[in-house]
Amino acid sequence: MQDPWLEAALLKLRQTTGIAKCKILTDKERELARRLETSGSVQDQLLGMRMTNEGITDVLSRTHVVLIAHTKDLRHPPGPIVVIRDNGNIIGEEVWETDQLSKFSADPNAILLGKSLVLFRDVLANARGKILTLTYRALPFPELDEVDLISSVVSVTIGPLTHIRLSQTVGWDSNNPDLGTVLVGFNRRV
Repeated sequence: MQDPWLEAALLKLRQTTGIAKCKILTDKERELARRLETSGSVQDQLLGMRMTNEGITDVLSRTHVVLIAHTKDLRHPPGPIVVIRDNGNIIGEEVWETDQLSKFSADPNAILLGKSLVLFRDVLANARGKILTLTYRALPFPELDEVDLISSVVSVTIGPLTHIRLSQTVGWDSNNPDLGTVLVGFNRRV
């Protein structure tokens, strides 16, 4: 039997629109996530960009880490999941808010890629020849802010290889195109 506050957190996650499954990760599963998200390999390259997951350290530093399988019905995150940088300069970022996308579509300095990625022409021009990095960022997970005794809530998207391996490890279908995964970490408030 788990602590009531931990059960309350899992119940809140299961009741959240768009969350299909959730599981608290074991130490072994956490280490697998850390290793996969921090190892550099050819698979970490996308269109000549390095890929990093800055948020993985934040999430894994929490007392509890939950793997969540979600559908497209899960609300958009409260900020960009990914940013593209050359060193410290933000060249592009993910934007989900309709009003911001409309603003960027009228901005001659903005390049829209797909439905949600915005690149900034002026910064991109100054980055010519530099190595670009696509970075997954740690973000809040507001639904857990409502749970008593929970603190320091943070979430992060994981890369495709980590999604596959963790899904397989916990017994979920890693080939289901309708399910994505995210990690949410939190502490017990003292």
